This record gives sequence, C-alpha cells and structure tokens, in this order.
Amino acid sequence: MLVISTFRIFNHLVTFLRFLVVLSVIFCLIFPGIKNAKAQEAGLDFSFDKVFEEGKLALKTDPAKASQCLKLIEQNQHSLTSLEKANANYYLRLKLVYSNADSLKALERRMFAAPDTLCFTDSLIFSARRYLVKSMPDKAIPMLMQAIDSVYRGSDKADFIIINLCEAYRQKQEYRKGIEMLNELLFGERTISDENRAFAFNRIAALYHEGGNKTNNYTDSVISYSDKCISLSEKIHSIPNLAAAQNELGYQYFRQKHYDEALALLTEAIKNFTKAGLRFAAMNVFINVSNIYMGLNQPDAAEKALDEATSLCHIEENRNLFMRINWQYAWINETTGNFRDAYQYLNIALQLQNDFFKDRIDMQINEQSARYDLLLKEQKLKEEKQKIAFMRRQFIFMIIIVIVLVIAFVITFFYLKLRRKQFLNKKLLDAVIETETNERKRIASDLHDGLGPVISAINHYFQAYVDAKDNEKLTIQNRLQQVISGAIDDVSRISHNISPYVLEKHGLVSALNNFITPLNNSGKIDIEFTSDYSERFELKKELTLYRCTTELINNTLKHSGAGRIGIELTCKDHVLTLVYSDNGRGFNPNSQHQGGIGLFNIRNRVETLAGKFIITSSAEKGTFVNIELPV
Repeated sequence: MLVISTFRIFNHLVTFLRFLVVLSVIFCLIFPGIKNAKAQEAGLDFSFDKVFEEGKLALKTDPAKASQCLKLIEQNQHSLTSLEKANANYYLRLKLVYSNADSLKALERRMFAAPDTLCFTDSLIFSARRYLVKSMPDKAIPMLMQAIDSVYRGSDKADFIIINLCEAYRQKQEYRKGIEMLNELLFGERTISDENRAFAFNRIAALYHEGGNKTNNYTDSVISYSDKCISLSEKIHSIPNLAAAQNELGYQYFRQKHYDEALALLTEAIKNFTKAGLRFAAMNVFINVSNIYMGLNQPDAAEKALDEATSLCHIEENRNLFMRINWQYAWINETTGNFRDAYQYLNIALQLQNDFFKDRIDMQINEQSARYDLLLKEQKLKEEKQKIAFMRRQFIFMIIIVIVLVIAFVITFFYLKLRRKQFLNKKLLDAVIETETNERKRIASDLHDGLGPVISAINHYFQAYVDAKDNEKLTIQNRLQQVISGAIDDVSRISHNISPYVLEKHGLVSALNNFITPLNNSGKIDIEFTSDYSERFELKKELTLYRCTTELINNTLKHSGAGRIGIELTCKDHVLTLVYSDNGRGFNPNSQHQGGIGLFNIRNRVETLAGKFIITSSAEKGTFVNIELPV
C-alpha cells in the first residue's frame, strides 16, 4: 500500500513538472515577441532600413501601411541620419501626399488659397506671392496682371504689385525687364511709400545679383541697393525687407570670402525671417549659411545648418527648396569623400528637379491647352459676333428696304390718288362743260325750233290782223291768241327745264311726277313711279336726285330701247334711296366706251354728297341703279 501511494504521488509530481515545462516553453515563445514589439514601439529596437523598405513596398498596394511606416519613422527621427530623413521625406512622405488626390487638394488649398476675409485684389496678390515663394512665376504673373488692372495706377497697392511682378520676372530670368520697371518706379517723377521703396531696393539688388555675368559684374550695385534697403528698413521697422536685404548682402560678402561679416548678417537674417514667420526665406538663408561653413571648411556645421533648414517645413510644402538642400548635402558629402551618401543625395535632388520641371512643363502644357481652348472659344465667339453683326446688318438693310418700299408705296399711292383726282376733276370739268354745252344747245334748239317759229307766227298773225278786214279780224284774233298761248307754254317748258319751279315749290315727288306725266301721256314708254314719303329735304339733295333721275330716263329713252321704267323713292333710317330699273338692252358699266359722261356726272353728284351709287347692267337684261343719300 505504501509503495502504491508513493507511486501515485510520483506520477502526480511528474505530471505537474510536465505542465510547468509546457508553460515555460509557451512563455519563452510569446514573451520575446511582446518584448520586441514593445521595444520597437518605444524605439529601442527600431530598424530604419526595414521599416523604410516595407513602406516603399506598401506605397502602391497598401497606402495605409505605408503611412504607418512613415509615422513610425517620424517618431524615431531623432535617431535618424540626414540621409535617412531625406529618403523618408522623398520616397515615403512626398509620394504618399502626391498619390492621394484629397491630400494633394488639401495641400494646394493650404499653400495657395487666400483667406476668405481678403478682398478680390488682395486675394490675387496673396495667392501670387505664395506661388512666387514656391518658384512658380508662370502661375503668379497672370494673377498679378489681373490684380494691377483692378487697382488705381499710382497707388501703393499698384506699386506693391509691380514689385512682385519684377520678382516674377527675376524667377523667369527676364532680368532686364524687371530692372527697367524697378528703376522707373524708384527714380521716376512719382514718390512711392517707404515700405515699397525698401521692397524695391531689395528686389533690384536680387535682379542685379542674378543678372550679372563675367562681362557685367553688378556686385557694387547689389551691395549699394542692399545697404539702402537695410538703412530704410531699420528706419521704418520693416522686418521682412530688412531680413531679405541682410541675406542678399551676406551672400555678396560670402562671394567676396568675407565669411565673418557674411555669417553675422545671415544669422541676423534668419532671426528676422523667423520673427516675421517667413519659414521658406529662413530655409534659403540656412542654405547660404551652409555655403559659408563650407567656405570655412566646416562640413559638419554646414550639414547642421541644412538639418535646421529641413526642420522648418515638410518637403511637400516646398519641393524646390528641398531640391536645393539635397544638392547641398550631396556637395558636402562629396567634399568629405562620402561618395555613397553623396550619390544618394544627388539622386534625390535630381528626382526633385525632374519633378519640378515636369510639373512646370505640365503646367505650361495645361496653360497652352487652356489658351488654345480659350482661343477656340474666342474665335467661335468672334465668328458668332460676326454672324450676329452680319445678321444685324442684314436686318437693318431689310428694314431700310422695307422703309424705302413703304415710302415709295405711300408716295406712289398719293401720287396715283392725286393723278386720279386730277383725272376725275378734269373729267368732271369736261362733263360740266359738255353738260353746259348740251344744255345750251338744247335751250338754243328749244328757242329756235319751238319758240322761234311761234314768235314768227305771232308776228305773221299780227300783221294779218292789222291788214285784215273787220269781219276777218275776229278769226285772226282767236288764232293769234292760240299761238300766243302756245308760246307761253313753250316758254314755261323751257324755263322748267332750266330750273324746275315745281321742285322748288312742291318738292321732289311732285317734280318727278310733273316730269314723268308728259312722258307717260306720249305713249312711247311706261314709267311706274312710287314713293312712300311726302316731306321735304335739303334742296341740294332733292335737286341732285331729280337731275340723276331725269338723266337716267333720258339715257333709257336714247340708248336702251326699253318699254318700261320702274322708279321707287323711299326714305328709311335717315337715308333717301332711289331705285331705278328698265328692261332695255343693257350695257357694260365698267367699259369706258359705254360708261358715258352722263353716268359719270351722276356718280360724282352722288359721291359729292357722301352718297352711294351702284349700277348693275348686262346685255339684254336691262339696267338696275341704286342711289343712297344721307339726309
């Protein structure tokens, strides 16, 4: 029993030992991983090459992982060399920014967009200066041109825009143009503000600095204008212009190998630029400081100056400056014999340069494309304007033609109307003359054929009465009285024809009855006359209707061969209407040869009194006439 119990205890002990061994193995496997992860997170076990290569590989496939790698590198940047920082900046940070459209747009807005509080002109100036800081004059110049068109020439703001435009010409290496503009501004008849004068002194110094060559050395001009800028800037407390002039003058001292004076000026320039918040300008001064230290044969100090420059901004904010910094790093390492690092710096600088020129070429291509599109639009707009102008000219020409035609029509209408009136007046005059002539002939005929023989007979009977015997005188006297009564009747008839006495005394109806009765009694024609009124009207209108009726009856008797005439005279609604008809052979009333002077007289008489005259007639169907006179 004791042996069995001991054996069982031994087995339990062995099992427990085995469990401890398994736990130990698991702990040994897990704990180093945890330890390494914590150490890596804390930077205790950080491998730049490993993280950098992982980040580069993940750029295209997993940008989130690449961003994590960049973040880890930036957390440990205090332990990185300058070359490692340069590699991380270019191959990771810059690539990540430019691979993300949203990040790129955000960067563009942050770098170039003007604040909403600025007015239109100030916004243009703000954005243009941001483009100039990043050495993009092709973007800045159109904005400055637009801004200068929106301000009063001669104002301080206009002068400020011109100076910035000269800076753009400096970046485009159009030095002579910038110098001429600044000389005109500085030494013209007009006085400019001290702030703009200091700014102009600094920029003309920069133009002379970069515009010089072996043939034309403008060092004295650069130093002179820089001294003037420093003096004026100190007077007006213009920190940015003071720093810019110190940098320009310090670089000139560096070229003359006056390193101590140059270093002192550049150190002040860095302080002033930093004080003014001009990071990029301070970085440029650090590059010049690095050159001075290289002149003093202090490569470590030169590299340290570049390290301070790179700490002022990220690479995506100003690739041009980082390109120059990497050129400087390459030169320093080449000078110290570190050709491997120099090659890598140089490779980064060349790629930044390629990117810079590629962007500039793309921008110029886009600008040319935009200009071409604008040219096409302007050409199309010009063609449309020409088309509209042509159509407008055509429209105006058509209007002129229409107006001319209307005027010609009106003139022709009135001319023809006048001619017609003249023709009608002439015809009326002819009709009046002919009527008077006919009337005279008729009266002469009545006197000659009617009254003349009667008077001769009276004379004959009177002579016979004188010579007759007493028993014959009574017979001759009776005969003489009959002849005298006939003469009286002829005189009465002739007088009635000249001026109807019955019309004047008793009216139109009685006059017409008096005229028609003898004709009916003759048995040659049957005239039926009816009338539904007996009152009197204006004598002129009654006389007109009387003359028209007698003329129509005479025409019927002379020309139609009719056996019956119908005359109806009515008055209704203040309109006196005469309806005349016969059963004669008829005629064409529209024919000039058949119209006759009589019908023309009738029409003119009626129309003179604002009446209506309608005649209808055709061959073998008689004639119908309707006359209406307002009363």
